[in-house]
Amino acid sequence: MLNYFNSGLRVKLVLLVVAGIVSAFTIIGTFRVHVEKQQITEEMRRSGQERVEMIAEAVANLLVGYDYSNMESLTERIVQQQDVQHVIIRNNDGKVMVSRNKPGLLDQAMLSFTAPVLFSGEQIGNVDLQLSLARMEAEINRTYRDVILEQIFFGFFLGLLIYFAASSVIVKPIARISEHMKNIIGSKDGAVLEELQMTSHDEIGDLARIFNNLNRKVFDAQFRLREKIDLAGSALMKTNEQLQQRSQELEQRSQDLEKALSLVEKLAVTDSLTDLRNRRYFDDNLAGAFARAQRFNEPLCLILLDVDFFKNVNDTYGHAAGDTVLQSLARLFRSRTRETDISARLGGDEFSFLLYRTNRDEGMMFAESLLKLAHELIFTFHDQSVTIGLSIGVACNWDDIHSIEALYGAADEALYEAKRRGRNQVIAYPFDTAPHEKLKSV
Repeated sequence: MLNYFNSGLRVKLVLLVVAGIVSAFTIIGTFRVHVEKQQITEEMRRSGQERVEMIAEAVANLLVGYDYSNMESLTERIVQQQDVQHVIIRNNDGKVMVSRNKPGLLDQAMLSFTAPVLFSGEQIGNVDLQLSLARMEAEINRTYRDVILEQIFFGFFLGLLIYFAASSVIVKPIARISEHMKNIIGSKDGAVLEELQMTSHDEIGDLARIFNNLNRKVFDAQFRLREKIDLAGSALMKTNEQLQQRSQELEQRSQDLEKALSLVEKLAVTDSLTDLRNRRYFDDNLAGAFARAQRFNEPLCLILLDVDFFKNVNDTYGHAAGDTVLQSLARLFRSRTRETDISARLGGDEFSFLLYRTNRDEGMMFAESLLKLAHELIFTFHDQSVTIGLSIGVACNWDDIHSIEALYGAADEALYEAKRRGRNQVIAYPFDTAPHEKLKSV
């Protein structure tokens, strides 16, 4: 079977043989045609000159006797010949005595001949003869045809001979080497310890022997490499197990570290007692919230509150009771605030709220709801029921407040105004002329 490489080499061989034969026969054919053309041309020139001399000899007596009738009859017979195109007879003075043309040959190529008319050794005129080259062209065309047919015939048989000889001596051995290489490449290991049998002692035989030596060396190298790979694979598996164990340890440590970092971050911004945001977080977000509200012309409400008489709860019932009150209030505050709002314990019994997109009236309603819900909380300490009250100050940035300090100061001032008015109430900045109704604490 011919594989792709074999077929391609045979095609190239065919092309080279054809190109060589065509080139050689073209040169030979061109030379032969040129020689034949020269021979035909010389033959026509010799024949034409002989014919014009014979005509001059024939018309000598007619020209001396001014026998126009016979001269015209003679020239007419001469023009009737196949290749004669034009005959002219002139006297010694150059006067045309007789002139005959063949109209059908006027456009063809021609050869011109001239011969003197002699009478008693003296020139009495001359004869001009023009012959058509049609016969010569026909002979040349026939020569072309014969040469081409001859070249095709001999070129075909010579090409077949060269092709089969080169295919047997060159292409087939190369195809065997190619097929053997493909079998090696297609093998599982990429090497087959099988020698290529080649009995020739030329360059192709040397190529086969070199290939066998290379294949043997490659096979030996692959065998040694496979041994090294097996050893390296065993060591790699052991190392991989160690790395996996170490990776699991590092992953566990990384998870522990992430949990610790998350706890640290939470402790940094969260009040440990109430689980609300601490003062640091509140101060860090207040500036950004105020700047955003001013930029987009949105309302921002700040609420500050204290637990009324919280010191009495600590002094009377202990700090554990005070912590319980603060934790209960924190749960209440978280249940009433939105995710976008911030509720924080600033320290002690002081809490703050930052309400986004909330105007003064909405802030008042929110603060009064906190006051009402806080009053509904009932604590029992040492078999005694205790309720609490809140003093709340409210401030909004829309109330002619243009800085963070002014907003915080307004809320703080409203908070202390609530304390001055008797505690347990909500006061908004700017202060109302009449205080809101107070809820009594028990």
